[in-house]
Amino acid sequence: HKKPFQHYYHIPADPRSLSHNDVWAIHEDQAGMLWIGTVGGGLNRFDQDTQRFRHYRHDPGDSQSLSHDAIWAIDEDQSGNLWVATYGGGLNLFNRDTERFTHFRYDPADPNSLSNDRVTTVYTDRAGSVWIGTYGSGLNQFDGQTKQFIRYRHDSTDPGSLSHDQVLSIYEDSKKVLWIGTVGGGLNRFDRDTGRFRSYRHQIGDPGSLARNTVTSIHEDRAGVLWIGTLGGLAAFDGSSERFSNYTIKDGLPANTVLGILEDDALLDGGKSGNLWISTAQGVSKFNPYRKIFRNYNVNDGLQGNVFHLGAYFKNRNGEMFFGL
Repeated sequence: HKKPFQHYYHIPADPRSLSHNDVWAIHEDQAGMLWIGTVGGGLNRFDQDTQRFRHYRHDPGDSQSLSHDAIWAIDEDQSGNLWVATYGGGLNLFNRDTERFTHFRYDPADPNSLSNDRVTTVYTDRAGSVWIGTYGSGLNQFDGQTKQFIRYRHDSTDPGSLSHDQVLSIYEDSKKVLWIGTVGGGLNRFDRDTGRFRSYRHQIGDPGSLARNTVTSIHEDRAGVLWIGTLGGLAAFDGSSERFSNYTIKDGLPANTVLGILEDDALLDGGKSGNLWISTAQGVSKFNPYRKIFRNYNVNDGLQGNVFHLGAYFKNRNGEMFFGL
């Protein structure tokens, strides 16, 4: 009987183990290599065949090493380049042939530079554009031709601007709509043709509004339902009515702090959708969106811990799901 939860740790005496136990980012590349970002231990490459880790750390004496050892997000572009978001060292572009890093940093003298070195998330859309969320300086779009950044900031005088400059999550749905989750500003829908944002926020006394204004994660299921993870529970967005159905502890969620959302390969409702797997501050929950039933897992079921990290969730092509603590 295979254990449902497999653990990976930092072992001080083993240089081929995970570099640090604080895992904040997980990504599997096109070649099937797993990349793990830690806060404090830099970047890890995990070979799933040998079960060994290779480490990439910041080296002050090497300008082409990783810029900072606190990693919040990893994504891959269409050319197979790996983008690594660091909290304090800007954005890194990793060349896997040379194993060198190119750094993109905030330059106060250059309005076309990255807007902030505290990068919280990076996301490549289907058109190949790289989108970067920062903590305090809004959303950036990277232009691969000019190597410059286009900035989108909150403007209190403009209701069509980004709702908040602290960006936590970015997601493109099947209709190619870009969604941006913020800290305190709710959810944003971005119209790339007009450059305008439509924001959805929690409204006191309105149960059909977003559960909470801090949006940690966004996922569209196979049925086309957009699921939003917030610090106040899980929300399903109805695109036609622009209303939310919210799920909290009282509905069976183990905690209202939702940190990640994945979908398994189960064939529910004739194959329209799978179960959602939700990482929270109190373990992992499996949610059947048709029966509206939560099945919760915690340390007693074999989890390494109960409190998971923002952004540290990923499903690989074999259907295995990874959650970071």
